[in-house]
Amino acid sequence: MNAETLLLRQVHPDFIPDGQLTSQAFMPFPKDKGKLSVYDGDQISAAESHQHYTQVLLNASESAWGVTCAEVAKTNLTSESAPLKNFPAHALIDFTIHPPNSFRKLAKKLKEFALTRGRLHPKE
Repeated sequence: MNAETLLLRQVHPDFIPDGQLTSQAFMPFPKDKGKLSVYDGDQISAAESHQHYTQVLLNASESAWGVTCAEVAKTNLTSESAPLKNFPAHALIDFTIHPPNSFRKLAKKLKEFALTRGRLHPKE
């Protein structure tokens, strides 16, 4: 991964009420222990990541959005490749250097970068 690598995030329909992306889409859940799962866009396209997420992992996703590694760094977060056995394109955005009460503010910054780029799949 490099600064321009797109990190693709699948967004559950609940995080797009009335068609508006919420910062919840970029918040790690408590089970994530401060690390947000994303797809490494150097290895997989937005459409392929959506297909994998919905048809292989059987999770719900309304759409795919993305931020670059450089944008993650501008938010004072880090990103890393984190391949899994049957999921080599897996990557993480690491929030753990910050206290949990700051995660929402950081997620809002990531959301703004994603909104500026626009929805990646399906295309707007």
